[in-house]
Formats: sequence, C-alpha cells, structure tokens
Amino acid sequence: MAHAQGFMSNVSVGVGFEGIFPAATFTKSAAEVSSTSASTQDTTKSVGVIADARYEFGHHSALDFSFTLNRNSEIYEDPNQNLSRVQTNNAELIGSYIFRLPSNEKVKPYALLGGGMIRFSPNNNFTTGLTPSTETKPAFAYGFGSDFKLSERWAVRVQYRGLVRSDPDFKLSGSFGTALKANVAEPSAELVYHF
Repeated sequence: MAHAQGFMSNVSVGVGFEGIFPAATFTKSAAEVSSTSASTQDTTKSVGVIADARYEFGHHSALDFSFTLNRNSEIYEDPNQNLSRVQTNNAELIGSYIFRLPSNEKVKPYALLGGGMIRFSPNNNFTTGLTPSTETKPAFAYGFGSDFKLSERWAVRVQYRGLVRSDPDFKLSGSFGTALKANVAEPSAELVYHF
C-alpha cells in the first residue's frame, strides 16, 4: 500500500488546541416566543483541547475521528429581558470524511465534511433556578485545513471547522433554550504524528 502523501504510514494521531467561537446570536420572532421561553440564545467564547486519529486511503481520501473538550456558558434572555446562564463542560465527538486537495511535498490542504454529537454537561455554575441536566445534541461539521510536513513522521495541522448544532435547553421543561441552530467556528492547531 502506498504511504499517504509522502509520510511514513497512512495512520496519524494529533493533539492540540481549539478555539470555540459562536458565529451568531439567534433570536426568535415575537410570534414564536411564549411568556416563559427564552427569546435569545448566546454562547460564550472559549478554548479547548482536541485529539484526533486519521486513516488515509487512496490518493485523495481519509477518515478522521476527533474528540474535543471545552467549557463555555449558554446565556438565555426571556421576553422580559431577564438573563439566565448555564456553564457547561462540553465533549464533542465528530467523524469526518477528508478530501485531499492538490498538494506538494510540504503543504497538504484538504476539505472536510462530517457529523457527530456534542454532550453538554452543566456544572454547578448556573442561574436557572431549576437544576439543568446533561444533554446531547447532533452536530453537522464542515471545514478545511492543511498539514505542514516537518519530517517523515511529524507535521503541524492547521484547521478551520464549523459546527452547526441545536441550542441546548438542558431538559428544563421548555423554560430555557430557543430550539434554534447555532453555527460555531472552531479553528485549531495540532501537532501530528504519523506511525
């Protein structure tokens, strides 16, 4: 089997840091808002850690599985402009198909498309009155990146990944959450080892 893109093997693992940057605040229209539900949802920015494993096959394809841990807060505003906040520890498990773009020996760009899930685990920092519960939401992933080869076994990976996911409501009986979609930008940098 030919080795992937000039590296020693087709299997690699990486570890690094990832930024969590929600791209928008989502607001319900007046017709959609009840007297108790949140009308606006916002997510705070944060930094997390990412680890992934990648298997490359053929000349242009790879499968990637990544695991990310981060912490941020979901902030809700009700129709009376009262704010509620839930701080959560989040775990993201995402699988992606990687399509290799034209490259040279040192720079190896790619595009990605995939999906997975995000587990929102509230800690003790919340202002909702009722205790929020752990919740898992599906996520759609898209993005692009590039590997910059350092040696036969080492590379630096720089990536932009966007996640589209639903706003969590932490199972609080419809009092919180907007049931709207959020687009979260997740740029990352990793050190990658090829076996």
